[in-house]
Amino acid sequence: MNLPNVLDLGKKSKLILSTLLVSVLLSVLPKLVPAEIYGVKDTAGNFQPRLDITMGNKEVVLKKVNPQDRFRSLAINLNPKNANLIRHVGLLNMEWVNSAGKAGKEVQFAGPRYDPTTRRFEDAMGKSIEVRIIDKSNRNLFAGKSLTDLFDIRVDDAPLVSSESATEKDRTVQMGRGRDVSLNIDKQTIVFNENNFKKGEILNIDNRSGMNLVVGIDLPEKGLLYYQIIKKPEQTKIPRDAWKRFTIAPDSGVFVVLIPEPDPVQLAMINGKDISIRVYQGTTVKDTLRVPLTVASDLTGGPSEIPGKGASGSPSASAQKPSVPSDDHSIPAGQGSERTLSGTQGRPSSDMKMWVFQAISLGLLAVLAGYVIFFLLPKIQVLQDRIAKSEIFIHHSRESIREELDAMKADIISHVSRPSDNE
Repeated sequence: MNLPNVLDLGKKSKLILSTLLVSVLLSVLPKLVPAEIYGVKDTAGNFQPRLDITMGNKEVVLKKVNPQDRFRSLAINLNPKNANLIRHVGLLNMEWVNSAGKAGKEVQFAGPRYDPTTRRFEDAMGKSIEVRIIDKSNRNLFAGKSLTDLFDIRVDDAPLVSSESATEKDRTVQMGRGRDVSLNIDKQTIVFNENNFKKGEILNIDNRSGMNLVVGIDLPEKGLLYYQIIKKPEQTKIPRDAWKRFTIAPDSGVFVVLIPEPDPVQLAMINGKDISIRVYQGTTVKDTLRVPLTVASDLTGGPSEIPGKGASGSPSASAQKPSVPSDDHSIPAGQGSERTLSGTQGRPSSDMKMWVFQAISLGLLAVLAGYVIFFLLPKIQVLQDRIAKSEIFIHHSRESIREELDAMKADIISHVSRPSDNE
């Protein structure tokens, strides 16, 4: 090997090591996103804040909004659709923090307070002001996930809802009044992984403005096996030539069906793309919403970026801008605004079990085939040769015995016939 080749090999090795080091650091370093207030609704329908929840790559922090609150029951249910989390629940720890801010000893989530049949952890939260759920595995169970992807949390048997979804879902928003919000979109980002890339995903878009809305939707043209926009509730398809501009009636909506291509190369084409949703006012674009599309790294064979998650981790949260004072002229005519839905850019899965299982299966088949070819076939051939030789030996032995019998018979006959001749 000459010197230039050695140098090139050294550079490639350094590049590979650097890439691996960066990947390990990104997966190991804790990554927290802004906290979000969750609470319950009282009998009058008013929102009562209970917990300040922060999502991280390696831990989920549940902190009381009011340290003086006493919860008779804090129930944490695992998402039944998250098989990876359920499978590795034994690698989750909990850490309780007292009123002085001192953390106690870590205990297993799947301990005495956990019911494996219902996948539910339940305990009282009296004097403690905070509890942390910690991922002790190397699977990045929390990375890129929203709260609803992981847990369903109840306080005193009442389900927790995010503050934003609680205040927005019960309002009819008028265009140009108060918050300038017109559409409710049920997903902040769409992630294709091993659980959904065969059946696809559905994005629901609902008109909450109280008036007819003219919208336009742009979808990626490459990387999707099937894509369609269907009106609700009549379930009729919107012609593709009308996707650039069509009307959604009040209290109605559409849903977008997306099924990606199974080929990893074509899947990579939609990674980083987005669905663009435009809201028109007359001939001008009043608002633009974007829903990012991401493909998990285990489907494409490459890393997926996970940008910082927005304040709202709930999938039911609307694509909305912050509250502004009521002003009919907040957005001048002819000047559009553009928003990208908050949330993670993707939820890459680090679970490569399916691919590892396939590789192991192929390896075992190859070993079995090699064993049959190199070991069993020669032995079978030897056995066949021995059987053939045995058959030849038996045949020769039978002939020899027959000849001996014939000779003995002839000899006996000769001895018996001699006395008679003498007489």
